[in-house]
Amino acid sequence: MTIPSENRKIMRNLKREQDYSWDRPTFIPPPVNLMSYVGAKYLLERGQEYNVTWGEATGWLFGKGGLDFMLSGDTKMHAQQKQIMGKALYRDQWNQHIKDFYEEITLKLLHEKSFKVAGMNMVDITRDVGNLAHIHFAANVFSLPLKTEESSHGVYSEHELYMVLAVIYVCIFLDLDPAISFPLRHATRAVAQQLGKLVEANVRSVSMTGMVAGIVDKFRENQNPLSDYGVHMVRRLLDSGLGVSEITWSQILPTAGAMVANQAQVFTQLLDYYLSPEGAPHLPAINKYAKLNTAEADDKILHYAMEGIRLNGTSGSYREAKVNDTINDGGRQVRVKPGDKVFCSFVQANREAEAFPDPDTVRLDRPLDSYIHYGAGPHVCLGRDASRVALTAMLKTVGRLDNLRRALGPQGELKKIPRPDGSCMYMRGDWGGYFPFPTSKLNRSLGA
Repeated sequence: MTIPSENRKIMRNLKREQDYSWDRPTFIPPPVNLMSYVGAKYLLERGQEYNVTWGEATGWLFGKGGLDFMLSGDTKMHAQQKQIMGKALYRDQWNQHIKDFYEEITLKLLHEKSFKVAGMNMVDITRDVGNLAHIHFAANVFSLPLKTEESSHGVYSEHELYMVLAVIYVCIFLDLDPAISFPLRHATRAVAQQLGKLVEANVRSVSMTGMVAGIVDKFRENQNPLSDYGVHMVRRLLDSGLGVSEITWSQILPTAGAMVANQAQVFTQLLDYYLSPEGAPHLPAINKYAKLNTAEADDKILHYAMEGIRLNGTSGSYREAKVNDTINDGGRQVRVKPGDKVFCSFVQANREAEAFPDPDTVRLDRPLDSYIHYGAGPHVCLGRDASRVALTAMLKTVGRLDNLRRALGPQGELKKIPRPDGSCMYMRGDWGGYFPFPTSKLNRSLGA
């Protein structure tokens, strides 16, 4: 046993002193919790009074570039970063490109990953479809080094890249347990730096001009509705005046990390609702609309997706108070002071009758602006519109299958443990531990 000052000397000699805090332990006060719809809207729409809390984590993972990430702060510069990425993401005909891509990749994964058991078609819809579809999207949009049959020059397998981006998300947004924070942060930083160096090399290759760029582009052989999307995105970011390092560490890497696991999770959650006894009566209608393949039918499926997330989602958001304030949390007066961490849960808010009449019922006439699972205010999700298109395409493709249902018994259940704030921890596929995101939904039966 050694005293802290002696430990500090040891760590200094090992060149690891900077990895630890040498302050005396202090009490970490619990967050102030808001549970109502009106409380959540109040908190999220006041960006200057209630700041995002993720800057320290993005700085730790990605260095100075991470501090400049659009979700790392509430300054004018961070707002400009969001505008730059928005212009790069939403190019001409983005809606049709994303729709076509997700319909194609979802169908492809269903064919590749399904298998037969006792004459029934089975698939792990979470591990092999929901999680991987978003990995393929991110790899195409951000030119990530995903290794596939079409892209043999890639580095990461589908599941490896999913896990890297998932732990990045956890480290930034869900690092809530002090007991595991240290190993989580260090392990995540190692894999984030490894991925970042590969991304940076790719961005640098895109920045080349003339004959060299033409040679490099020939290696980007993956052909799909988003072919060349990532190359053009990088070039648009370069045209905005950002350098190679800025594009890598303040735009591409943190944006991909913030997107993939979260979007994969909501697909599993909404589909799990419609495969549950509560939501299953809606499957025939979803199947009917999916086969119509019209704009009007797609709009119905979009609303089914939003309702599934509302009724079965587990999202929420943290902010840090900068002012003394009293918040009306659905009739409950909540006092906050500067420095308080304030958490708004969307779980109870999404079932409030004042915001959603007939809150426990699926209704397709609710205004899209009423849903808050994409956030609100200055930090409303940049990918909200793209996500809606993607989830609609995925639900449409899966919902078109006849006799869609859960596998029998425990293997068809999404195993999870609820937490006090309404979120869940999900059992890993090997049942050896828990993870903040669904990793396996053993086997839903299809068309049998």
